[in-house]
Amino acid sequence: MTQKERMTEAAVTDAVTEKPIKFNVGKKVFAIHPPTLGKMQILSKLYLALEIDEAKLNQEPHLESMRVCSDKTDVICTLMSVATFKEHADLLDDEKIAERADFFKWHCQPEHFSEVMFALLTHVNYANFMISTRLTGIFRQNAPRD
Repeated sequence: MTQKERMTEAAVTDAVTEKPIKFNVGKKVFAIHPPTLGKMQILSKLYLALEIDEAKLNQEPHLESMRVCSDKTDVICTLMSVATFKEHADLLDDEKIAERADFFKWHCQPEHFSEVMFALLTHVNYANFMISTRLTGIFRQNAPRD
């Protein structure tokens, strides 16, 4: 079994058991729980804003991750903020999301951004997620008009 296959199998096990991925920023501990359908909708908009090069992500995931984190720091911080909230009310509170995103922006190191991005991609099958996001966009474009 290759390293990639082992990582995929471990990710599947964690996702099935809904094990949160935890990380520290200073003395604070944050957890990323497997996203609900509602959270996936919020995250989809942020993923698209990252403008991830899928080919490069498959070839050199660390390099593409670092590029995205460097170029799109504000989006990554917002994505981290959304990912670390679990309650529905928090996910709808733009002020709370912005406040936590600002905390991440000023207290995280570049490696935190990359780690969290990989953690999120571990919880979500990225390819299937991007396909569903694109299909949702197409469905919205083709929606009947009054």
